[in-house]
Amino acid sequence: MLPSAVEREVLAHWPGLLARAGLPEEGWRLTSLAVRDDPAISRASLLGEHPTAGHYTCKVQLRPEMRDAFAAQFARQAEIWDVFPHSERLTLPRPVALHPTAQASLITYIDGRPLSEAMRAADRKTQLQLLAHAGEWLDAYHRCGIKERRLFQPGYTLRHYEGLRAEIRAGSFDPAARGLFLRGIDRLAEIAPEHDRRETVSAVQHGDFHMRNLVFDGTRLAGIDISKTAPAPVGHDIAKILFDFATVLRSAEALPPGEILPEDVRAAFFHGYRLVGPDDPSVGFLIYARILATLQHVPRDRADRSDAKQRTLQRLRPFAKRAFG
Repeated sequence: MLPSAVEREVLAHWPGLLARAGLPEEGWRLTSLAVRDDPAISRASLLGEHPTAGHYTCKVQLRPEMRDAFAAQFARQAEIWDVFPHSERLTLPRPVALHPTAQASLITYIDGRPLSEAMRAADRKTQLQLLAHAGEWLDAYHRCGIKERRLFQPGYTLRHYEGLRAEIRAGSFDPAARGLFLRGIDRLAEIAPEHDRRETVSAVQHGDFHMRNLVFDGTRLAGIDISKTAPAPVGHDIAKILFDFATVLRSAEALPPGEILPEDVRAAFFHGYRLVGPDDPSVGFLIYARILATLQHVPRDRADRSDAKQRTLQRLRPFAKRAFG
């Protein structure tokens, strides 16, 4: 099969990025790692392996075209890499070279498999240990960024979803599980006062902190695909990983009405993550908002959903019903 346009772009930028990094031109074995090429997002990555120079990932993004943001993310990752407490348990890729005009970069390759795969193969006790390990990684990452105590203001998030409620009523937005979505907005409005103006911590976000963006080699855990450069309440990243874990690896049936997380899941994560505790207001509020954030991007009509979106809806719906009633 011929390579797609974005795959051809990766191959075209590979020699120039090698030159910028001062790496050998010859002797590489190239393997495609990931490709996504649709109207909204077009990006691809390949693995380059060299017998003496090491292993590197080349990434190219054609869409969306956000060159300043792409460069800022690369620079931010370079800053984080310099101060991150690399160890036998924790690390992240090192940014090596950035194309001066295109959205193309070269970073060190992290060997291992996605944490999601390790989780699925593990027993319940080991799953919780791995979740604590993920909490340890995120704690280290958040401590590398701008971190400050601030008062959590759920009104920003609530206003976003109140705006979507207005769009639903006007007929301009029609989400999957419409009734659940509306009950979820009601639930956010109900719990917002108990979380408002309570102290939390703000740090530079990872931005997409789920189990597939953690690579595990059996001992060391590495976070990849960091996508943010600005600080925000730490609950954004925490809610994403906890919700991902619970909906993939646990059942909603045992949860009390109004709850999202089993207690052992919450306890395991905060055994590793210490910057804030499980009673942090941004965590308590944003875990509910995470359901809506996921539902928002699932098309209403089954014919319009990819298989992945359909699976997302199927695993999310029982938790939404338990959380929102």
